[in-house]
Amino acid sequence: MALRPPIRIASANTPSGLTLSTIYGLENASRATLGSLITIAGLEIFNSAKLMSVSIFISSLIALPIVLFAGNLINLFSRKYIFSFASVLIIIGSLLLSYNDIIAYTLGNILRMAGAGLTMICVSLYTMDFIPRKELAQVESRKILFAAMSWVLFPGIGTWLWVNTFKMAPFLLSSIIMTLLLFIFWWLRIKEAEQVKEPNKNHLNFLSNLKIYFYNPHMRVAYLIAVTRSASWVFFFTYGPIYFIEAGIAIEWVGFVMGSIISIFVFSSYFAKIGESFGIRRTIYYSFLISGISLGIIGILPKPALIGIIFLVIATLGMDMLDIIGNLPFMRMVNPKQRTEMTTVYSTWREFSFAITPGFASLFLFFMKVQSLFIVMGLFLISAGLSFIGLGAQPPQAEWGLLITQSRAQFLNHWWVITLSLIHI
Repeated sequence: MALRPPIRIASANTPSGLTLSTIYGLENASRATLGSLITIAGLEIFNSAKLMSVSIFISSLIALPIVLFAGNLINLFSRKYIFSFASVLIIIGSLLLSYNDIIAYTLGNILRMAGAGLTMICVSLYTMDFIPRKELAQVESRKILFAAMSWVLFPGIGTWLWVNTFKMAPFLLSSIIMTLLLFIFWWLRIKEAEQVKEPNKNHLNFLSNLKIYFYNPHMRVAYLIAVTRSASWVFFFTYGPIYFIEAGIAIEWVGFVMGSIISIFVFSSYFAKIGESFGIRRTIYYSFLISGISLGIIGILPKPALIGIIFLVIATLGMDMLDIIGNLPFMRMVNPKQRTEMTTVYSTWREFSFAITPGFASLFLFFMKVQSLFIVMGLFLISAGLSFIGLGAQPPQAEWGLLITQSRAQFLNHWWVITLSLIHI
């Protein structure tokens, strides 16, 4: 007899919050297995944190347009096929990273970044389509909890396998987990939302979608929050392992240390309630400050030391709060008729943060050590928090958030000016 889902699943293939959280958790487990090894393997290949940062920066720039075209692809082929395609990209990318080669490392990161961005878009769309608005905070906190359990456990498994078995083992495990997720996804037979079955030909131009999105001030704020909180995690997983190794922690235990720090995520459901009762705006502001000040203190320590772990725990507390409630401003404001198009733009925060974080870091590493980057990141988060409540720089002062806001017309209408300027630099 052919294998089929239980009657409970087959008769009600509308995904529940638990189903979406499980899918989200497994996808994160696949990526978390290599969470610390992306840096460790990169240092082994390049023998330089600066060159490794440049490689990750290039990978993110190539992955970004793939994610931007996701709306077009979803409208044309439906979400289940795009999710499956993205899963295959992650599987292939994980295997490529196992090769001790510069090209394979860069290409593997490209595929994994693009795949992660596409899967996140699909899961976000499923969440907004099938989860009632009043339950979004609860479901998002559950998704974060499931992801947290993955990031607590699997980075340690990855580094332990790397040191104690054979170096390809963690990359194989990452691929196996993603293959299992792909099987479960098709077994569940999640249906498509009615409003996205037919392609919306009026919204297939992603450049127009960019313009529509960033002309909305509320959507801009939601995007800046997402980029900033993601940048803090990119920084943590890229340069945290370097800090731990310099502090004297053995490579095989680096992943477990990372996981123990992230274990604060298990309280995500409580943090969600605190955020809602305390106020989303104030919670975001204080979360930025907590993370920024803690990272800054790590940077001013005389040298990498175990005491820095304590401040990393405090920093991740603020980052955790941002992760739990950071998507709510977007999910609550987006027009249901434009969900696919706007979610595609919004979801580029992952790739954009992967671009700007190692990109700027590679520049700073020309004249400072890795530890000093913690000061720079801390100041960045503090600035973001102050800007969010309107206490940041005001005209004519120069400040990153203010500059982006005032220059959006140049980015949207005269993009070639910005592009050529960057090439010249």
